[in-house]
Amino acid sequence: MRIQKETLFFSQLISLKQKGSITEQIEEFQKLNIRVKNIQEEHRIDVLIGTLKDNIQHDVRLSEPDSLEKAFRLAKKMESKIMATRKHTTHNYKDGIVVAPSLPQPIRLTPQQLEEKREKGLCYSCDSKYTKCHKCAERKLFYIDCEYEEEKEQERSK
Repeated sequence: MRIQKETLFFSQLISLKQKGSITEQIEEFQKLNIRVKNIQEEHRIDVLIGTLKDNIQHDVRLSEPDSLEKAFRLAKKMESKIMATRKHTTHNYKDGIVVAPSLPQPIRLTPQQLEEKREKGLCYSCDSKYTKCHKCAERKLFYIDCEYEEEKEQERSK
């Protein structure tokens, strides 16, 4: 019966996957780890590393920790590094994976709208008065698609 429980705990330990913070992961790992006997420290380290999110797992494995305590410290350090980077970037992190920010959709103006704005001296993007050093208040993705005169003439001759 005792061997079956140990086997169950070991199965739970190796199937553990990080969902929250490193601190939460270490707590979950330790709850199961203390119930598993007869496993060498180096195997426990490998199991721990395997339970971490991919980006943290990679860096901890490269550092080759020789004890669980070192592996815990390295994982916490990597998480702190990621969190610090996270504050200074426009990227989002979801489940330890970088997700690119969603970009605004471009605004399409007809040739008539472009001509109107040009005549009134307005910015094509924000409708403010356009000057040489103009900067739009709100950043937008703007795309101008122009037809060439040749294409217009070909259409007229058809």
